[in-house]
Amino acid sequence: MSYFSQAHIDHLYTQVNNPLEETVSICHECYKHVPALKYEIDNKLYLVKHCEEHGTHKYLIENDYKFYKSLKCSYDNMHFNDYVMIEVSDKCNIECPHCYHIPNNKIKDPTVDNLIRQIRALDRKMPDTWTVCLAGAESTLHKNFEQLLHEIKNYNSKINIDIMTNGIQFNNEKFVKKAKKAQAGVLVGLNHPSYINNSTVRKKQEHGLDNLHKHKVSVGYISYTMSTIEEMEDILKEITTRGWNPGQFRIRYGSDIGRNIGQDRLYLSDVYNMFKDWCEKNNVPFRLLEGYDNNLYHIMVKLGTHKIRLIQWCDEYDIDMENLISGPWSNFVPGGVTNFLNQIIRRNAWKNKGMRLLDIPPKRYLADPNPTKNKLDLRTLE
Repeated sequence: MSYFSQAHIDHLYTQVNNPLEETVSICHECYKHVPALKYEIDNKLYLVKHCEEHGTHKYLIENDYKFYKSLKCSYDNMHFNDYVMIEVSDKCNIECPHCYHIPNNKIKDPTVDNLIRQIRALDRKMPDTWTVCLAGAESTLHKNFEQLLHEIKNYNSKINIDIMTNGIQFNNEKFVKKAKKAQAGVLVGLNHPSYINNSTVRKKQEHGLDNLHKHKVSVGYISYTMSTIEEMEDILKEITTRGWNPGQFRIRYGSDIGRNIGQDRLYLSDVYNMFKDWCEKNNVPFRLLEGYDNNLYHIMVKLGTHKIRLIQWCDEYDIDMENLISGPWSNFVPGGVTNFLNQIIRRNAWKNKGMRLLDIPPKRYLADPNPTKNKLDLRTLE
């Protein structure tokens, strides 16, 4: 049975002339998955979606259609397809201006036994070697965090562990040694110095990064979220002068998911153009990297010797599921493991807004170590 009715799709096709591509989006009212089409007008890329209950809506999804079409996306050999994020704590020790999670320090942590059961279930669907990413809010605040690391390795030593963190706990070298003992990688959300506007916290984060490098703990990435696009200049200066050497850096502008500060909507080409302008102004060599999963929401670039992932998330208004057909996968909400962005948007409805999720995603978008390369056909989608 088709996921959408023929009448539903037929009505969608009456809403736009000369559509470019079919896709699936989400209704921003009920959060059900809905059929959508992409189309171009005056070198801008738009999306039209139709919910049978809440009607038809059209949104700009990229300012520069030629930029979008120039991106070469490859899902081959991407470790994100063997990668699943789970939430291990609702607690956090800082309040970021943007946070899809919206922490709650009063909620009890899930037990280690419950988390291991979740990992066992995921293990049955993943390859022999895969990565579980321990996410939060702030994952390291789980009251039995060291035990959790031990139990994962005790259950299956082939499972790799990543720890998503703001880095504050790693200001303590004892905590660094816990990660090293578990052979865990660390992913650090650092952000611009003015982002939290707390110099004491920032110094702890920086010292935590220095500790991780000192003890040769793998740092998969250091990420920055910008309150204003102008912060990119300071961020790029820090990346090129600080001496940190993660697998990659990440820079993104905020989006309207969870806690946000009401920023103007930007698109990936805007973030890329700001990056390009800084490089040209400062005579720093850069290039767009191919062979990565470059798409509507992120691209890989190289700045000198540093790899940087430039990111602009979608939200519940303009999500395009055909750009989210691969990992990183996440298991944040009921109804199946899907791409991280699909999960945090649905999580925002379920956890932050207290809404009931009314459907499960189409099978096409459920976690698969080998994502489909077949062209979407809305009429046969299951």
